[in-house]
Parts: sequence; structure tokens; C-alpha cells
Amino acid sequence: MILQIVGFKNSGKTTLMAHAVSFLKEKGYTVATIKHHGHQGEDITLQNDSVDHMKHFNAGADQSIVQGATYQQTVTRCYKQNLTDIINESVTIDCNIILVEGFKNEHFDKIVVYKDDKELEKLSKLTHVRFKVNLNEPNAYKHFETALLELINIEGLKDK
Repeated sequence: MILQIVGFKNSGKTTLMAHAVSFLKEKGYTVATIKHHGHQGEDITLQNDSVDHMKHFNAGADQSIVQGATYQQTVTRCYKQNLTDIINESVTIDCNIILVEGFKNEHFDKIVVYKDDKELEKLSKLTHVRFKVNLNEPNAYKHFETALLELINIEGLKDK
């Protein structure tokens, strides 16, 4: 199952993503996340250049992977990949759910996070919207959890 969490800057997307990951892990699901750095023209900040795998990357490697005791990190050069390509090429674990923060104009099911009616109106043109939430409203997280479980059931994922 692939689910996007979309909204404008400072609407609570990252907060909701973190909540969703914790909630899904408590339910026993395997979760991968993808974050779109939506700041036009800006690149993401990479790890300190003095670490070995970043020396490899900065020397020109197209991909550099470092493995530790309990996790590994991959840095890959990419040029305007669409979300489907990122999922197919970069999600390397067998997971139940891929949560995506951002990529508003992609075609997967979406949960819209908004702060006010003006934002909600601007986001109303998006496709595949399954749920809308304002995190400032009472019981917003509980309503979100209910909607998330309903989407999981629709997708046919077994309850863990």
C-alpha cells in the first residue's frame, strides 16, 4: 500500500507522518517512508563530508552505501525522478506500507493535511484524496487513525 500525506509548508505533514509510522509499527506493519524536499532549487543537506562514504560520493560515486550495526544509509545521485521510479528503485525492503510525504501531484491515495479553509480550498483540486485532516481540530489524530485503518482494510492488508 502506498499512501501520500500532502499539504502546504508547516501544515503538520511531518508530524502526521511520524504519528502514522508509530501507529502502524504498534499494529505490527512494516513501513517505509519517502520525503519530498519540495523547496524549489534547493538540495538536501547531506551528512558530514569527512565521513568515508561521503568522501566516495563527493569523489563522484553515483551511489554510496554505508552499513552500521543496525542500519545502513544510501546516498544516490538522481535527476528529477518521479515517485514511481523512486519507489521501484529505492525501496529495497519488503514492506506493507510506503508512506510518502509530499509529491502532491502524483497519483497515489492521499491524506490532505491543512491549517485553514484557504489551504483546504487550494488543495481541493488534488486527485485521489481519501481523507482530510486539520491537526488543530479536536480528536484529529483519532479520526486519522480510523481513516488509516479503513484504507488498510480496503487495500486488503491483513490486520496484524
